[in-house]
Amino acid sequence: MSSGTLYVKDSRTDVQYEIPIRRNAVSALDFKKIKAPGIGTDRADQVAGGLRVHDPGLQNTTVVETAISFSDHERNLLLFRGYSLEQLWESDFEDVLHLLVWATYPTALQRNDLSHKLTEAMLAVPESVQRTIQSLPTSSPLPLIIAGLSAYLASHPDMIPTSRDANLYRSNEVADRAIIQTVAVYAVVFGLVNSHRKGVPFVPPTHGKTYYENLFTMAGLVDPNTGRPDPVKLSSFRRFAMLNSDHGMALTVFSALTTASSLTDPISCLITAIGSAWGPLHFGATESAQRTLREIGSSENVPAYIERVKQGHEKLFGYGHRSYKGIDPRVRPIRSMLKDMDLSSNKLLEVAEHIEKVCSEDDYFKKRGLYVNGDFYGNFIFAAIGFEPEMIPAAMLAQRIMGIMAHWREYMLTRGKLFRPSHIYTGEAERLLPKI
Repeated sequence: MSSGTLYVKDSRTDVQYEIPIRRNAVSALDFKKIKAPGIGTDRADQVAGGLRVHDPGLQNTTVVETAISFSDHERNLLLFRGYSLEQLWESDFEDVLHLLVWATYPTALQRNDLSHKLTEAMLAVPESVQRTIQSLPTSSPLPLIIAGLSAYLASHPDMIPTSRDANLYRSNEVADRAIIQTVAVYAVVFGLVNSHRKGVPFVPPTHGKTYYENLFTMAGLVDPNTGRPDPVKLSSFRRFAMLNSDHGMALTVFSALTTASSLTDPISCLITAIGSAWGPLHFGATESAQRTLREIGSSENVPAYIERVKQGHEKLFGYGHRSYKGIDPRVRPIRSMLKDMDLSSNKLLEVAEHIEKVCSEDDYFKKRGLYVNGDFYGNFIFAAIGFEPEMIPAAMLAQRIMGIMAHWREYMLTRGKLFRPSHIYTGEAERLLPKI
């Protein structure tokens, strides 16, 4: 049974409390009724307000109820609105975006309509966005992408609720239109940034192409002879997107929701997510995993590197996962994609496979439940497609944007609470200024 009652006895007062258990969770607010006398306590502990729950990093705290996705590592299962990954494997971006955001798998007519609306919104992106990006140096993609999205938002101040209506996005129609705009402008900004960095002309989107076909075309990821994306590379990116479309309260979604909780527009929430994605403990881990493999160089250097990891001198990016204490269910389909892309001669892939073999036989990793995750092998997919390491987080966001928008819409329309966690104060409760 996942529901019941938790009986808690407070040793400070000898009072017993009954805390309801629902779906194997207890409400943190129910603990506020557990109170102790304030006599002799530190004023900063705020005992009068009831017992607080301390959870650094939110390691065992739920923050939303959602119907979007679910991962069950014990059964090696990923579900998206109830559909398994295997069922969605041949789906395209438009299919899964429609499923995650609007909760139904689209008909052919709905998919084509969505594709048309996305392309129309891409074509409507003002020229100021292109000028903004192309005026900046080709440094890290992070500031270029944020600048491009900011330029778009500057030309659409009506999207900012504070400037128009605090409850702007409580309306389904307004929220849905904003999602189309946000998804479309991200594709254009992504294409502008990648083509700007590669020094190739930007090719505008066209009707009749899928979202990812336009994304590749705008980004300059096309065959120079045909002017079209390589079908194997495009298919690999599309299938990886099925794996990466949503992953619950991963940091990109959680940071976007934190911003959304103040009733913010989706582009501002996406900008927040982009900033968090670039960290080496999130989407930046895929880029970092590639850099680590390059640093190791060859299989003969693996044992020494692993020893340095065990001693705490190095970090093995792509190993272990916050949600999985076993095999990441995304690894198996990623391996199948690697076979399709024929990377048998890739020396760094040989290094990666040797690392996995060494770690799988090492008690240090086995006792800690550390196994390869999607980042470890995922970097090979993006590199083979033609992305520079610095662009990998941006490419992954072009996939995760489906989940970010789905959670943003769900939070807006279910009237999610403003995020305002408390903290435990460890400083002095009261001090006097020194006399001078």
